[in-house]
Amino acid sequence: MQFSLIGAKTQARSPFALGFAFKRGDIPAGSTVAGSLGTLQVTARTSWPDGSLKFAQLAGLADLTADTMLTVRLRRAAPGAGTVAALGLADLKKTHVTAEFVAGALGTASFGASDWDTPFQTWVSGPQMSSWVYRKPIGSDAHLVAWLEVRLFANGAVEVLPWIENGYLMVAGPVNKAATYGFKLGGSERFNAAIDLPHHCRTPLISGPELSYWLGEDPGVTLRHDVAYLQATEQVPTYSARVPPTAVAAQGLVKSFVPMDKANFSYDGDSMPASGYQESIGLLPQHDALYLTCDSANTYAAVVRNGFAAGRYPLYYRDEKTQRPVRFSDHPNLVLNRDSRVSDLGGSTRSQYTPKPAGTQSPKWDCAHSPSVGYMAYLLTGRWYFMEQVQFAATLNYLTKTDEPNMRRGAQGLVQSCFGGWQTRACAWQWRTLTQALNVTPDSDTVLRQEFIDCVQSNIESFHAVYVAQPNNPYGWVQPGEGYQNAMQFGASWQQDFVTAAFGYSLAMGLPVSPAVAAKHEAFFRWKARSAVMRLGPASGFWYVNAAQYTVSISPVRVPDFQGGKGPWYPTDAAVYAATYASAPSWFGSVEGRLAGEIMPGDRAAWGNLATALAYAVRHGVSGAVAAYQRLTTASNYPALRDAFHGAPVWSVAPARITPAWMAGKPVGEWFEIPGTAGAGGAAVEAYSGMAINELTSEILIAAAGGHNDSADNRVVSLSLAADTPSWTQRQAPSTSFARDVDYYSDGKPTSRHIYSSLHFVPQVNRLILFGVRAAYGAAVNFPRVDAFNLDTNKWDAKGSFVDMPVGVYGAGQIRATGEVISNGLKKWSPVDRKWTDLVTSTKGDRVRWPVAFDSRRGQLFCLQWGDGQGYDPFRLFASRVPLGSDQQITVSFNSSPALTQWLADKPAYAAMDYDPDNDRFLFYAGQGDAAGRVYLIQPNDGDTWDMGILRAGSVRVPGSPSGGSGMQNRMRYVPALRGIVLLARSSANLYFLRTA
Repeated sequence: MQFSLIGAKTQARSPFALGFAFKRGDIPAGSTVAGSLGTLQVTARTSWPDGSLKFAQLAGLADLTADTMLTVRLRRAAPGAGTVAALGLADLKKTHVTAEFVAGALGTASFGASDWDTPFQTWVSGPQMSSWVYRKPIGSDAHLVAWLEVRLFANGAVEVLPWIENGYLMVAGPVNKAATYGFKLGGSERFNAAIDLPHHCRTPLISGPELSYWLGEDPGVTLRHDVAYLQATEQVPTYSARVPPTAVAAQGLVKSFVPMDKANFSYDGDSMPASGYQESIGLLPQHDALYLTCDSANTYAAVVRNGFAAGRYPLYYRDEKTQRPVRFSDHPNLVLNRDSRVSDLGGSTRSQYTPKPAGTQSPKWDCAHSPSVGYMAYLLTGRWYFMEQVQFAATLNYLTKTDEPNMRRGAQGLVQSCFGGWQTRACAWQWRTLTQALNVTPDSDTVLRQEFIDCVQSNIESFHAVYVAQPNNPYGWVQPGEGYQNAMQFGASWQQDFVTAAFGYSLAMGLPVSPAVAAKHEAFFRWKARSAVMRLGPASGFWYVNAAQYTVSISPVRVPDFQGGKGPWYPTDAAVYAATYASAPSWFGSVEGRLAGEIMPGDRAAWGNLATALAYAVRHGVSGAVAAYQRLTTASNYPALRDAFHGAPVWSVAPARITPAWMAGKPVGEWFEIPGTAGAGGAAVEAYSGMAINELTSEILIAAAGGHNDSADNRVVSLSLAADTPSWTQRQAPSTSFARDVDYYSDGKPTSRHIYSSLHFVPQVNRLILFGVRAAYGAAVNFPRVDAFNLDTNKWDAKGSFVDMPVGVYGAGQIRATGEVISNGLKKWSPVDRKWTDLVTSTKGDRVRWPVAFDSRRGQLFCLQWGDGQGYDPFRLFASRVPLGSDQQITVSFNSSPALTQWLADKPAYAAMDYDPDNDRFLFYAGQGDAAGRVYLIQPNDGDTWDMGILRAGSVRVPGSPSGGSGMQNRMRYVPALRGIVLLARSSANLYFLRTA
């Protein structure tokens, strides 16, 4: 858990505030969060069903050095004794802050002196930062309102976000408000521009690069979350794409804000109802997904600016009685007026409609193509503005639908599709937005939280009753709302995938519903996920090569009975396949192992939609999902789809967790064997050689292991841990002719060598890379060569494709998030420019060879070794850490313990070590001699004196390292999607696995 701050200038006590999402269980009920800054304000907002902290706003003051990243590490802590007085309204008034909105002939709204005494909402109250929300009508206008969020920090800094809103629910005569708008803060003009604000729209009065205004000097602080941790919370999807900052998608992110401009909402013709692929459609829009997939300095600001830009859509129907978004129970029959700027408007059975609007028209909102708005911006900033924006989107979708039982069913707010009335994709995106609104609504909100809970529970109960509680089709097919050939016989499979993905996402999100409803939620999803899993079957069923058909038929009749579940339905997957392809399209595939149809992009490129649905089927352990996932990801042309995701990361959703059959039911924290995995694929791993992990596919990879006089065999092998029954695969056969003491054999392939820790898979360049040749086959000569193996073609790149290593160093560790590789000797290789630089300019006397692992929670490398790592002089313990960006190597010592005494007695050499982020610890294993089976636990903290223990992991004793002293190298590795540690102790034994969460 961590976040980073980057200041544009050197400054003491620079103010910061942000939102932070936490993994379930990381901060249990009764605990709080502490940070490496010493003073950190934590305002809890939501909790997980188990009571642990889910989302909080963090604030504080930090000393920053210009253009230098400061990483703030977070940890679980006991609540502090006593309380510190919060910053109050009297403190705010001492700053003498004033604010003024000007709107031409429409009037003004001013804030100062006693106006600060009566905020509309106290949003945050604390000693480091307090925040209040204020509102005033502009002049005497019945619709136009000025809003402010004012933040006061402990150092006296005042930050303001001003916006104007033109959107009441039932006030007569809604119309556009055109004027030259101005905003002054502390008497200084900050904004002045002409804006034509349509009815039910809003916009911040900001123009240019700013994201807010400061009463004094803007501290210019940029925030960066730990995006790997944020995805691990599952409050956002997990993405496999890695988008370089130079990519078109990243370069196209908006760099300044213009009121009412579309920013990155790039619908064709600026029309949300436009057909075809649109970058904003998905669980998150592309501009939000880029924050999680692209290491660019502009992604944070782009999320915020696009959150502002969503104000151009007519979402804002504020109940004038509560001054909040609509409560469903207060308006069970109310529907939007037919002249509202929203597609697919329904009718009211009681003829209750919002007032007729007029004037300048905003861009239309279309639920069937709608993006997620404000959600990601709220998770990053914790601002009231964005929380309400998500709520407004959810309540607008409610007001859009007919109140009839087969539509929204009054105040129940059902999202169900309805043939000819509400599309299947509209159901998906309405559910996504509704559950996001519930997820951001604070536990303490007495106005809307229970409304959203009741609505979500009503939906789950309804879907469960129709599709699970009674017999229905076995294909996970909800009643389609779209009509092909004017019938329900054919439905859009890609729209069904949207629904599957949205419900899988909401299930992972951990919604605050009752345990009984949560069980029904899971049961419905398992049923629904069949629509994705069944289409990725073997040739005897629905053949996966043709899974991405535009429409599918599951019934032999034009109007099957979905509500009663009677159908009729085709009897088997094979029958569905035959009916769907009774007339085969031109792209129809007939080759096993090759995906047919459009990949991406393209209006009919449905593979990305299917992959997203399948990712959640795998995540939640749906029967057959892992096998389906293997068929998809091992197809010969799957790399084309994977590469397309790097340009369209929205659809690169990957399973946050995988539970293959070999792992199902196994306890957490105990070693067990993975059957049928002995042999290491024939690779000579016991010749001082390690292995790599492809974290995108959860594959073990070994290349050119052997060397010296042990083996000339340079084969490349792999094993997929994601498979239900893992087995070794030879990706490239060994060379047939060998030579001693060379860097390449006569066929151009790299020589075998002792791999040690030099082998790494780098997803940013999609290559398995050997960093240096140490102990080449023969007389153990060395070479600085860097060789890359292409897993798509199963071929080595031409020699010289990558720059050589600096002399005398070899690959040792890797930073997962960036793909950077660290050598012994603390050199760093970047996959961006493919060059080597010094990680630190002056090292301590602590030797760094191997093992080396990366502590993602604190953003630092850690090295632990006896002597030179190979058991030789100097004969003592070496431990050091290198915080990224610090240019420092810091010695680590250990508190006295029996484990430390034992470690010193073992004098471990050629050890394996990796970081377990689930439990914030390092596991270290050499397993030689009497130390066989003894795994050490290294517990880091924010200081330089750590603890060492010995792992207690059940009754199974893991094997020791091979005889001969070659050790484990890096053959004990953490696998993120499996939440566990895999151990290849010796080739003659099965793999061993330890579930960490």
